[in-house]
Amino acid sequence: MTLKYIIITENPDLVCFEDGSALVTSPDSYIAGDKIKNKNQRNLKIINLCNSYEYLSKGYYCSLMADARGQRCIPSVDNIITLNWKRLSRNVIPELNEQLAKNYKVALGNEIAKTFVFMFGRCEDDSLEFLSRRLFDMLRIPMVSVEIKYAQGVWTIAAIKALPLKSIPAEKRAFFQEALEAYTGKAWINKKKPVSEKFWLSILHDPKEAMPPSNKGALEQFLQIAKRHNIFAELITRDDMPALLEYDALFIRETTAIDHHTYRFAYKAESEGIPVIDDTASIIRCSNKVFLNELLASKNIPMPKTQLIDAKSARRFEETINEPVILKVPDGSFSKGIVKVSTPQEYRQATQHLFKRSDILLMQEFLPSSYDWRIGVLNGEALYACRYYMAEGHWQIYNHSAKGNKKIGNHDCVALKDVPADVLKTAVKAASLVGNSLYGVDLKQNEQGVYIIEVNDNPNIDKGVEDQVEGQKIYDLILDHFTTLVNAA
Repeated sequence: MTLKYIIITENPDLVCFEDGSALVTSPDSYIAGDKIKNKNQRNLKIINLCNSYEYLSKGYYCSLMADARGQRCIPSVDNIITLNWKRLSRNVIPELNEQLAKNYKVALGNEIAKTFVFMFGRCEDDSLEFLSRRLFDMLRIPMVSVEIKYAQGVWTIAAIKALPLKSIPAEKRAFFQEALEAYTGKAWINKKKPVSEKFWLSILHDPKEAMPPSNKGALEQFLQIAKRHNIFAELITRDDMPALLEYDALFIRETTAIDHHTYRFAYKAESEGIPVIDDTASIIRCSNKVFLNELLASKNIPMPKTQLIDAKSARRFEETINEPVILKVPDGSFSKGIVKVSTPQEYRQATQHLFKRSDILLMQEFLPSSYDWRIGVLNGEALYACRYYMAEGHWQIYNHSAKGNKKIGNHDCVALKDVPADVLKTAVKAASLVGNSLYGVDLKQNEQGVYIIEVNDNPNIDKGVEDQVEGQKIYDLILDHFTTLVNAA
């Protein structure tokens, strides 16, 4: 079994780990590098359970060495400094007190103070699970004791202290082992099978999203096919950010935006060395059409004629409007923030409205067509091809003012071998300029050629739509790509 974890402790007899995925070692041995010199050190995750994290203690030096070796470690040196210095009371406790006041409604009994033990973000008391997960997300201290006191009608935190492994009471050692196994993934190993999952994949979704990038059928496909790839995949929501470090990879299947929790998830994953689709660079680049226009234009990628306008320059163009043009807010999605105007009056009204959302707009020539191409691209290779037809009686695929089936146009999928070569070539080239992740490239095709409309970082993969032709292969390729990313992390 592949070695994934180094567990550092002065009390190895208190840690039970026999499946080969973890090595239990002493602080002296880890600092010297005795048992890991011939291993791929950068892929190892370090769990520092030293009895002291005091400044310049061996516990401190273990986290410092992990940082120098490029290894992910809990706690990091920064976490240790935060715990030991006044940064804790300044940065951490106020937020936790706010969470306590909001969520912990236990009535005052005989005790005006209580002490709880949190281990790897878990608590034996379900009523404080929210606090244990948030504290672990903020500090990454494996084990802590938290004292809370009741005063002026609310519970507040009185003290947070790192809990040495040697001081765990005998009656709580089973809970420690359970929390450790849950954190490392050992708890998910099927004891009847000799092989455990290759890695854990979290799939971020919003069950209430009206137009998600993957429907329920597709999400279920990802979960089922992941099993065949020997990957443990699990759906998570925005509330699960504190548990993100427990996973080896993150797949965002929720509409992304920069000022949004999806970006924070991507940023958190990257900061922890966890491979993620969509990555932050792709979200930034694809979320803004001004950036894409500049990027594609600099590489001579064919696009509709485009002009950037602000409130001042917009007035100069007003009287030139004698045929349809498209006005776009740079960060719109699903055809929102996009308006077609044909007269100076329509143009004036539309710009006045859209400038409330952005200081810069795109004015683009209107290229009428009955459908748009969507080419899915993964790591520089075409993944699928779809034709999205305009909504009934409308010039866009989405007609947000319509009702029922008229809101979205029809679609059909096309085998990649049957897609015009210039469509595929242009789509792959445009996506490769943005990055090597998963993209959906929208194009129009007419007698003059092929034109890029936009590159999306969070393309639709819906069961019964994008997988109509390629079927399971789409899910296989994405999961294989995650396997490559995890192995390289």
